[in-house]
Amino acid sequence: MRSFKTVLLTAAALMTPAAFAQTNSAERAQVAAYSGQDYCITVMGTFPNEGTEARYQFYKLVQDMGRDAGPDFQAAINTYGENKPQADTPLLDVIDVIANPVIRQAAPEIVVSNMGHLIEFADRCAPYVDGQILSLSAFDASLTDGDTVIAEDALYLRQILSESLDRLGINDHPLHGPHARAYARSLVTTRNAVEYAAFESEIDELESLFMSDLDGRLARSNDIINEESNREILGDAVTLANDINDDAEEKQKQRDIETLFRILGGR
Repeated sequence: MRSFKTVLLTAAALMTPAAFAQTNSAERAQVAAYSGQDYCITVMGTFPNEGTEARYQFYKLVQDMGRDAGPDFQAAINTYGENKPQADTPLLDVIDVIANPVIRQAAPEIVVSNMGHLIEFADRCAPYVDGQILSLSAFDASLTDGDTVIAEDALYLRQILSESLDRLGINDHPLHGPHARAYARSLVTTRNAVEYAAFESEIDELESLFMSDLDGRLARSNDIINEESNREILGDAVTLANDINDDAEEKQKQRDIETLFRILGGR
């Protein structure tokens, strides 16, 4: 007997758009959830698996790359992209294609389709991506320390997408042009936010270095002050001891003289 999941997936594959539209919202949600789950699991299976840090960085990178890409912009990507990767294509290979300067110059439409693949995954599988990021950061809070660097990498790849679309002439398209320009404007806002976050991070590092240096200087100053204080106290103690000894010797001499006078006077 086939499982309920298999039945739903089979029904989704055979159902025409009109028939699918006639089903109730709960049934449509179930079919979409199961088909989306398989897609998400397939794509996530291509992620690096060397450890928690690598997986966190990859999920966070994909999440940041999917920002500001609404349905209209994704439709523009589908229009201008070519040779879209399969769901089981390793995402490292997809990113390598996007970052390859030769492909960017010779075939920007391939860059667009590869970025569209990542954006589609980030959009369709957002609950899985968010869940992985939250669980990994809960396991090791230090993983979030590199978020600014990851955001910079994602912004770089998003700028490549915008530039590739521009080279393909999307700005002149009456339907997709406004969405492409809006996406380009969002990159400016994101760039400002990323640069400010990097600035804050650098300030925090400088403050930490300054405070560490200040603590060291204060510690050394205290040691010198304590050493000088101890030396001064020791000097005062020696002087006092010498004065006491000198006074005692003077008094002893005086007594000896008085004794000698008495002895001589007694003769």
